[in-house]
Amino acid sequence: MVNHLNTPIYFYLTGISFVTILVIVLCLSVYYYIKAKDIAPFLLRLEDLQRKIAEAQTTLEETKRELRDKQNEIAKADRLIAEGKIAEQWLANNSSQIAVLRIEIDKQKARLQEATENYQKRQEELNELTQRVSDKHVEINAATEIKNTLDIEVSKLTADLNSIKDLIAQKTKQENELTDSITKLQSAKNQWEAKVRDLINQAKLLEKQLEENTSNLDQIKDELGKTKKILATTEGQALAAEKTLAQLAKTQEIDKDRWKDLDRKFIQKSQPLNASNLVENDWLEEFMGSLRQHGFIFNERAILSFHTGLKCAKISPLVVLAGISGTGKSLLPELYAAALGMHFLPVAVQPRWDSPQDLFGFYNYMEGRYKATELSRLLWQFDKYNNQNAKQLYQKRMPMNLVLLDEMNLARVEYYFSDLLSKLEIRHGLDPENDMSRIKAEIEIECNASAQDKQTRRLFVALNTLFIGTMNEDESTQTLSDKVIDRSNVIRFGRPKRLAVTPSKERFFEKWTHIEGITFQNWTDWCKPNQDLRIREELNKTLWEINGILAGVHRPFGHRVNQAIIQYVACYPGDYNKALADQIEMKILPKLNGLDSQVNGFDIAMTAIEGIIGGLDDSELHEAFKESREKAADSFFKWRGVMR
Repeated sequence: MVNHLNTPIYFYLTGISFVTILVIVLCLSVYYYIKAKDIAPFLLRLEDLQRKIAEAQTTLEETKRELRDKQNEIAKADRLIAEGKIAEQWLANNSSQIAVLRIEIDKQKARLQEATENYQKRQEELNELTQRVSDKHVEINAATEIKNTLDIEVSKLTADLNSIKDLIAQKTKQENELTDSITKLQSAKNQWEAKVRDLINQAKLLEKQLEENTSNLDQIKDELGKTKKILATTEGQALAAEKTLAQLAKTQEIDKDRWKDLDRKFIQKSQPLNASNLVENDWLEEFMGSLRQHGFIFNERAILSFHTGLKCAKISPLVVLAGISGTGKSLLPELYAAALGMHFLPVAVQPRWDSPQDLFGFYNYMEGRYKATELSRLLWQFDKYNNQNAKQLYQKRMPMNLVLLDEMNLARVEYYFSDLLSKLEIRHGLDPENDMSRIKAEIEIECNASAQDKQTRRLFVALNTLFIGTMNEDESTQTLSDKVIDRSNVIRFGRPKRLAVTPSKERFFEKWTHIEGITFQNWTDWCKPNQDLRIREELNKTLWEINGILAGVHRPFGHRVNQAIIQYVACYPGDYNKALADQIEMKILPKLNGLDSQVNGFDIAMTAIEGIIGGLDDSELHEAFKESREKAADSFFKWRGVMR
């Protein structure tokens, strides 16, 4: 039997089979590799799906747990529903009592709401008052520091004053002693001169005796020596007396120069005026037309209020122009004075002013002279009651003066102006021609304490000098006190409704250069009040009604305010309603400042006043009052004025 396993054909076939198998395996590998590449994305998606299935299973488990929790809650809710049905049955059985309780709860809620609102209001007021108290503490601390500084300065000045007083007393004593010494020395001089004459005669006799009797020569020489000594002593005393006389002459020269500064004329070319007969309404129309012509924009109502306020100087001696800066408050008085030919003096008030010396000047004790200000020089120049030169020049016709206190509230007005304001008020009802009556309203000018009565001076500010003040209402200024407001007419300048081009002051002044100047007599004619009895009765009735309204909230006004309002309305060159509206704005409504809106009678008083204002046909005043009243609904009333 043949063995085919070892034959070449067997190996060949085996090799071919093996190669074929390898090829098939390779082909299968390639095929599966290609298929694997195609299947790979599906495998990735399969893994992603498996991951999501796992997450879904986890979520399913959580959902099942939540479902069990919800089922538990539903069971609890079923129990609560059952209990609610029981409660509902109880409510149905007790509905009447519940209705009563609900009404009571609503009432309590309303009360709680009202209490909450009141609490919030009071809290806001408390916060505001707390802030005010804080601000006042700051001011008090600042004022305390200033006071401490001033106390130190006062103590120093007091020490200096005491030293000066002691020095004055010493000098006065020395002067008296020197006067006595001069008298004694003059007497001694006369005696010694007589003795000298006697000695000269004796010397002549001795010379004759010397010729006649040489034996007495030694005795005569001794007598001559004594006489020379007496003469030397007399010459020394005479020199001392001459020095004393020179010192007295120097003192007299100082007395002569004491008022030299005050006697300097402020108006250098002031001459007596001719009689003027300007017609008020014609002049006002021309003045306001000239303002418009030269580019000056002023509210016509403000001009009439300003003019009328000056005419009321007898009762209200100060006109105040208040408002924002740059609205012409300082310019209007200057133009007004130029158009009437008045002497105009602007005085720039300084923040440090704290006494009347800042207005009038002071006495320099070291120099023995009074240091006058421009205001004191102006007042003295035209004081015909105390200044003889003024009496000679202006006895028949007095010119008018207009004094402007610019930014008067930079310092406390009461500190430097209060004394003068009181004197200006005292003038009312006095006879300036009567010395004893006039002295009550005169200002005593500071002088040396040792000066005699004939060496002192006093000032009387007559009605020919008018006073105006301007004030900016901002955080850098002081407010006016009730004393100043009661004695003033305060006119507010608001934001301009249109802006003007650059006006021409020079051309305006040129137009009025022909004005020689209104005399005091002409001005007095302008100030005569309207004597219409019907208007007077209507005004008295209205003022009585207003004062009754103010008395209802404990804010009535007195005789001074009543007389000032009557004077203003009577002097107003226009409609009665406008004049009364002005005075309600200036005199009445400021009385209500600080009034608590919660006080009894507040709404009644406000409604009554609003009704009176509504009848005056002044829409600007009406709107300003309504705005102030609305802002006071939750706090205090604050009158901010009318910005015309």
